Amino acid sequence: MGELQCSKQCCTSWLRSNILLLLTLGGVALGFVLAAVLKDYNPSDDAIMWINLPGELFMRALKCAVLPIIVSSVITAVASLDLKTNGKLGGLAFLYMVLANLTAVILGLVLSLTIKPGASFNEDVEEGDLSYYETQDVFVDLFRNLFTDNIVKACIVTAYTEYDLNVTSSMDAITNETTMDVEVLSKGLAYGGDTNYLGVLLFSMVFGMAMSVEREQTVVMLDFFVAMRVVVFRIITVLLWFLPIASISLIAAALLSVDDLMGVFISLGLFTAVVMVGLVLHTFITVPLIYLVFTRKNPYKPVIMGAIRPGIVVAVIRSSIASTVEILNSCEKIGMNVRIYDFVIPLSINFKKDGSALFMACSCVWLAQTEGVTLSSGDVVSICILATALAMCLPGIPSTSLVAIATIASSLGIPINNIGILFAMEWLLDASRGFTNAVSYVVNAGIVDVWYGDKLEAEPTVHVHENGAVETKNGQTNEQFVDDVPLEITKENITSF
Repeated sequence: MGELQCSKQCCTSWLRSNILLLLTLGGVALGFVLAAVLKDYNPSDDAIMWINLPGELFMRALKCAVLPIIVSSVITAVASLDLKTNGKLGGLAFLYMVLANLTAVILGLVLSLTIKPGASFNEDVEEGDLSYYETQDVFVDLFRNLFTDNIVKACIVTAYTEYDLNVTSSMDAITNETTMDVEVLSKGLAYGGDTNYLGVLLFSMVFGMAMSVEREQTVVMLDFFVAMRVVVFRIITVLLWFLPIASISLIAAALLSVDDLMGVFISLGLFTAVVMVGLVLHTFITVPLIYLVFTRKNPYKPVIMGAIRPGIVVAVIRSSIASTVEILNSCEKIGMNVRIYDFVIPLSINFKKDGSALFMACSCVWLAQTEGVTLSSGDVVSICILATALAMCLPGIPSTSLVAIATIASSLGIPINNIGILFAMEWLLDASRGFTNAVSYVVNAGIVDVWYGDKLEAEPTVHVHENGAVETKNGQTNEQFVDDVPLEITKENITSF
């Protein structure tokens, strides 16, 4: 009877923790059903517009909260790093985070641009018109946007090179092919488009670094940005409860807008396969290779093998308490210094999501391919930078990666009309990303342990209670969450790490 009661309590707890996931899956199913039912009636463009409206309003609300959450998250994350006390440990851990995210993004971009999973979405979509752009100006504009001259302007518009062109056409008498000759009469700097997130990110990082140096004089400023993050965090958390309704709207509208539904399913299947293959390659090849370069030791035994169990726990259970305890216990079983993993694991859980970074990159390319948008080399570099940075900045809330995808796509002028279809496989890809992230957490701790484990006394700085709470050396208790699960943000649990 006791075992039965425990089972009921476990099921109830799981349902409460995953109610939003279950509702979203129900919304996805209803979206497909609604599209299948209405497809026979051949709805007009106006009807599709009204069907899409709830999802459009949902995405607009999320995008409205992106800028404040990015600014507050980046500033509090960088400002909370104690460069004097934990400079070496934090610096090495942070270096691995950047490399892991960057390599994951590059891998995702290579796979997506090579396989082109979005090309079969709607074969009637024509390739977007190629705007004239010189290669040198692509990188000049990239640097101009990184180093903005006005942070307020960067929140509204993006800098780009504007051309005054003289276009002439000629026809080959033999092949009857028309060629376009373009002559640049003049060019200059112009502003337009969407928010310059590159400039905002760099400014926020520099701002946070300056605050970390002058910690005593900037306590009030840190309190302000911590409070901003908490407030926007709550807003987004409430908004995400409308995700099931938005899923019905976005999926139904996207499917009703295309003629070839089979092409949609093929495209979505290819996209899922690309992401899954990318996550497997990153988890078992890229991440071990980074470990090998840093430590010159075998990465698979005991680190990677020891990280598989917590990875499965994160992917299947997706419980903050269970996963945190499991990750810390796996580090202990591997034989790492307790002071190393007690510092690195909470830091990684907060700031490193290379699995999510790979998913963001693949999704942005997929969205561009479904709309027939040709990505320039500058666009690819921008996706690389933004996905790498946003994976470390956005809060750990459900479907936060979809918010980042909308942000990156909008900043590059990629339509996000088909983003709702990604909800269909979000449950599977979310669990897979969680596995990759958990394995990478342990590898990060393993790298720092090889470098500094023998130089520190094995004095525990964090104690894990039986109820799963994590107590730091100053007696403060914090709850840590992983991947796309809520994280309670307070000034104390940020600065304690």
